Amino acid sequence: MNKLILGTLLGAFAVGLSVAPIAPAAAQAELEDGPKTLIIQYRATLENRVPFRRYLTETLAPKLKAMRARGELTDFRMFYSWYRQPAVWDGMVILRFPNFRAVAKWNALERTTPGGLDARGQKLGDPVATYSADLSWGKNADDLREGEVYYVIPYEYREAGEYRDYVKGYVLPQFDGWIDAGAMTGYELYMNRYSVGTPWDALFIQHYRDMDAFGQRQKLTASTRDKLRGNAEWKAWSDKKAGIRTETENTIAELVAR
Repeated sequence: MNKLILGTLLGAFAVGLSVAPIAPAAAQAELEDGPKTLIIQYRATLENRVPFRRYLTETLAPKLKAMRARGELTDFRMFYSWYRQPAVWDGMVILRFPNFRAVAKWNALERTTPGGLDARGQKLGDPVATYSADLSWGKNADDLREGEVYYVIPYEYREAGEYRDYVKGYVLPQFDGWIDAGAMTGYELYMNRYSVGTPWDALFIQHYRDMDAFGQRQKLTASTRDKLRGNAEWKAWSDKKAGIRTETENTIAELVAR
């Protein structure tokens, strides 16, 4: 069964965002509670890409803000990709719900407004996939700002427990190093609650301060890795990372509403 079907049947996803890496015990606890966050990814045709972006910001975003004001949403964030790509979403919305009653209310809305889109929205864009996942790690995850660059990277992994150890030993030291260097302002690392492979088991969202900082990404990656090679644990994960996960098409996006 693919992720789209699972997302439709099982509804919503994940625990609320955190400002610090989640400890292993908390990571296990998140799996013992039902998901309360949804990630919805939308596609638009070329001719509809511009009007669909406008629809999301001028029609869907106000509806989500009204839901938040009524206590039906804890929060939301809305991203739009910089460029049209063959296998990548145009718009992505992350919804966080306060409780399962609110999740159920959203699921009821899905019967007539898939992905939150009314009849006009459905003519402009397609909610191609809805995922249930957990924010397993995050730093400054709620410090979202217009003008920042959001780099979204999907991964598939071979085993969840091994991948958690890999993120802790290899990924987080790099991300924290990039934040210390002043280029990145924060990050979110989601794990798909119902991971079955393509298109992603884990989704990274890196927050870059601005275009200049994002332009230094390759240089910063190399310099940070040079510093970390003296760490035996990090080096061991680096040597075997290719067999642990595979990376698929990345997305550069902007924050258009929250």
